[in-house]
Parts: sequence; C-alpha cells; structure tokens
Amino acid sequence: MKFASITDRIKTADDAEGDPWEVHSKACQLAQQGEDIVFLSIGQETDEVTPAIIVDAAVTSLQQGDHHYTDVSGTPSLRSSIAQYHHKLTGQMVSDTNCTAFSGAQNALYSIAQVLLEPSDEVIVSEPYYTTYAATFSTSGATLVKVAVTHENNYKLQVDDIEAAITVHTQAIVLNSPNNPMGSIYTKDDFTAIVALCVKHNIWLILDAVYLDIVDVPPSSLPHDIKGASDVLITIGSLSKSHRMTGWRLGWSVAPVAVSQHLENLSMCMHYGLPPFIMKAAEVAINESMSTPRLVRDTLARRRAVAAPILKKMQTATLLDSGHGMFMLIDVSALNMTAHQFAMRLLNEHKVAVLPCDGFGKAGKYLVRVGLCVDDAKLEHACNEIVKCIAGLAP
Repeated sequence: MKFASITDRIKTADDAEGDPWEVHSKACQLAQQGEDIVFLSIGQETDEVTPAIIVDAAVTSLQQGDHHYTDVSGTPSLRSSIAQYHHKLTGQMVSDTNCTAFSGAQNALYSIAQVLLEPSDEVIVSEPYYTTYAATFSTSGATLVKVAVTHENNYKLQVDDIEAAITVHTQAIVLNSPNNPMGSIYTKDDFTAIVALCVKHNIWLILDAVYLDIVDVPPSSLPHDIKGASDVLITIGSLSKSHRMTGWRLGWSVAPVAVSQHLENLSMCMHYGLPPFIMKAAEVAINESMSTPRLVRDTLARRRAVAAPILKKMQTATLLDSGHGMFMLIDVSALNMTAHQFAMRLLNEHKVAVLPCDGFGKAGKYLVRVGLCVDDAKLEHACNEIVKCIAGLAP
C-alpha cells in the first residue's frame, strides 16, 4: 500500500544523532517499571498543577452544558481576551479578527506553515531550533534553511547571517524569542534589522513567543511597534508554560486579518472548533489568573539559583545559562561524545533524564538541555548526579 510523501517529511530530522525524544521515552519506560527517574527532559513543571480557578472554570462550563460546536477560530470572547493579553505583552493593538485559537502553539505553527508555505519556498530558522520545527515547516513542502548560532559569537544570532540566507525563494523567517533551547532574547536592534529585511523582500516574520510571559521582556524590546511590522509579523502564543496548562492544549496566532481568514478556512476542515470548556478555562486563565505567569517566573528563578552553582562545578563540560527561562544548557563537546550519547549515559547510570539537542539541528550536536522543572530537592540531586557523571567521563 502507498503512503503520501508527507509521511517522509514528518519524520525526525535527518541530521539528528537519533530520535530526539529517545532518552525521554526510555526514561518514561524506566519510571513505569518502578525506577526512580528525575525528569529534566521536558518543558513542564512536573511538580505543579493548573491553578484551581482555571480547572473550576472548565468543570463549571461542562456542568452548564457547554458541549456543542463552537466558532472554528475560537469563541469571540476568547479571541478578544487573547487580543487584550497580546497587547499587554507586546504593546501591539489588535482585535479579535487578528486572533485565531488552536489546540496549542504547535498546532498554530503547523497551521501557519500550511497557509504560507508550499514546495519551492524556503523558510529560514535559527539553529539550534526546537526539535519539531523541521517537520512542522517542511510538511508544506518548503525547504528549511538553517542559520546556526556559534560559540565564536557567544551563541547570539547574527543578522548578517540571516540576510545572507535570503534568496528569491524565501517566504518566511522564524524566530523563537525567548529561544528554546538557548534561552536567547533578541534585541530591539536585531528585530529592527530583521523586520526591515522582511519588508524589503516581502517575507513573513513568524515569532514563536510561547515563553514571552515567563521572562521579563518589556514591550519596547519587541518588534511589534517597528515600522512595517504589522504587515509581515505573525506572533504565536500559548498558555502552556505561563499558566501551567501544558495538557490543556490552548495556543493562538495573532496575524494580519488576511492570514487569519485563511487560518479559519484551514481550521474548518482540520478540527472544526475547539472544546468550549477548554476555551472558557483559557478565558479565565487570561483574565483572572493574572498572577500565575509571575509565580512561574519566580519559581524558575529560584530553581536556577539552586542548579547553577552546582553545575558550575563541572570540570570538563561547560554551563551555558541565559539567566532566565525554563532551561539551561550544557556543552559536552570536550567529553568527545555527542549530546545524545551523554544523555543516554546519564540516564542509564545516574537515573537523570535530560534532552539532547542534537535533534535541534547540527548546531545542537553537543548541547544538552536541562529543564528547571522539578522541585528544588530533586533538582539539586539531579544536578549533583550530572556533575558526577561528567567527572567520570572526563578525558
């Protein structure tokens, strides 16, 4: 029997050492078998739950009979709430007609790729990129053009490298700020230059900003008020990290109205509307659980203060820490093994799961992502185990 060619494009990136989720999957299997595994491999606070006010809103919605079809772009009240929240975060004035709700930011990114990209198009991404980007954007048939950040430039994005990658086939540039896995936050000068390139070459700028509300980034540092940005900029947001709602699957896009209209047509044939009780919970999260993002920020800052001093004791590997966000990175290149090899060794011998970034493009081959997503005691133990593991591997 024949399969569609898209089945090749949704596979794990070809340049990965292996399945980027292999270590995490094996850790889950070991945990199910009774092993005591510390999970630093996934971006969610495993010791926290969604605030009760949000859960109660969903339960009440269900009990009141909200069991029916909904607006395929999201209820008008939710989209209005998203517009107001977006304005609070970015300073950009938008309306509900600019906003489309999706089952998570991942679905939003995939949908954006479907309405903007097609075979012969190119999409520029900064490498290392989040592991799903390769399949998300290439399913459209477009070619991923990777612009790597380097150790020589302190892992900072160089706008000149972005410009050099632009061709007549470039249809979009994707920026993830705050970045996963690097933790980088692009500067206003970076955004100004990139918006200018997008306007000049008639290119879309897709900003994946799912971590924006758990770091301190003032709207003045973002691209939304730059001249011409409103015509080319599409912003992706989510409640997963900011409101401890990873399993609820609620994200959105904020885009020019013409883009939102195409997204509505896609949503009609893709999911035909999100569950109404999930959208009611999302409204309450945005409008009534306003202290949660700050609580998440403070929790991550406290955990960083626990982890950083321990990991700085590593004698061979190098800690790369942006100073904010949900993750820290370890460069294991001096150990003469890939990130995947190190992560598997750490899991097998020390029962700590981290995420190797060699599934984030070639630039991540020797980078290991450490999530600050368990309680302080587990995090302290896990970091000590990482130090021990590296000490035993030092050449």
